[in-house]
Amino acid sequence: MPSFSYRALTAKGEMVAGTLDAPSAERVVERVLELGLIPIEKGAAAAAPQAFARGSRPRSEEIVAFSRDLALLLRSGTRINDALELMAGERELGRIRPVAAEMHEAVMGGQSFAEALGGRPDVFPPLYLALAGLGEQTATLPSILESIAAEGARAEALRRRIVDALRYPAFLFLSACGVLVFFLTFVLPQFSSVFSDLNAKPDPVLATFLQVSASLRENGSLYAGGMIAFALASTLAWRNARTRAYLIEQFGRFPGVGAALEYHRTILFCRNLALLLSGGVTLSAALRVLVDVMAASGAQGGWSRLVDKVRRGGKLSEALAQEQLLPAMAVRTLRLAEETNQLPMLAARIADYFEARLDRRIERIVGVAGPAAIVVISIVVGGLIVSVMTALLSVNQMVE
Repeated sequence: MPSFSYRALTAKGEMVAGTLDAPSAERVVERVLELGLIPIEKGAAAAAPQAFARGSRPRSEEIVAFSRDLALLLRSGTRINDALELMAGERELGRIRPVAAEMHEAVMGGQSFAEALGGRPDVFPPLYLALAGLGEQTATLPSILESIAAEGARAEALRRRIVDALRYPAFLFLSACGVLVFFLTFVLPQFSSVFSDLNAKPDPVLATFLQVSASLRENGSLYAGGMIAFALASTLAWRNARTRAYLIEQFGRFPGVGAALEYHRTILFCRNLALLLSGGVTLSAALRVLVDVMAASGAQGGWSRLVDKVRRGGKLSEALAQEQLLPAMAVRTLRLAEETNQLPMLAARIADYFEARLDRRIERIVGVAGPAAIVVISIVVGGLIVSVMTALLSVNQMVE
């Protein structure tokens, strides 16, 4: 049974508040009246976010579709509660449907759309909540939702480009590792028995790989379990914002990767900043919303200090330069945008520019990573084959 919050007046005119379990908002009003109170406000009680079952979390493209379809219904004159009810029954929305149903119940219970969104912070980020609340206040919710959907689609397209670009070298690396494991597990042991029967002494490199091969065959299940545990631990660690930010900073130390991460951070900041400012959010409020979003990309303390400096009257470009959070070119352009009062427009253009640079950087990384993986594995496997053949020739000469 859902839990609803209420505010009411006593016979003496005092304000009281509480929560009641009831099948509907109307039943809450009846129970409040039974208590001898005068109800003045009711709504769904704020509950802890429900954890999604594994694999049931709404995908980003489903959230984009939800925003776009909701904007279309609102533009057609549909009331927000009716629009949410319609979307709760839309099968094409997939895993966002139960969320829409929860929001419909919350709105029918007296909450605003932004408050209903706030009940699911595991689905809708602070940026979404801030823009939705602004849209309700200014009666521009359809336009705001369309902008959110457009930026969400753009971000999803960028994510897919990155994933698709990295998929090929990842496939090469995993395939090469599989070939190496197969060679060590099934091929090399055939020669190990020959060497042991003839009391041959292989060279140090081959001897090392023979020991690795024996260890894999004897403790294969243990190694497999360890790899699965490592994969699960890595997945859980990646979901933690602080751990993810730390790992991103460490990955940024590799040549070429640091620049790509810096470009992506610039795109994320400028794109969301332009979206918030275009929606009418003040700069200080926009930065407070963005601090959580940007902290996950690294330099958590730097973004918090940035917000403090701007809130105290400092310029955004100067604070960015002092904290060294964005490339110098982006900072100079933002300084010009502040001087000409064109910050939303130029921030969007900066994001477009660095998105193009990120695409070129990814192409370079993929162009190097793929061949490098092939060369490294070829050297390892080829070296093993040469060592085995050399040892076999030596044994043959000893027999002759």
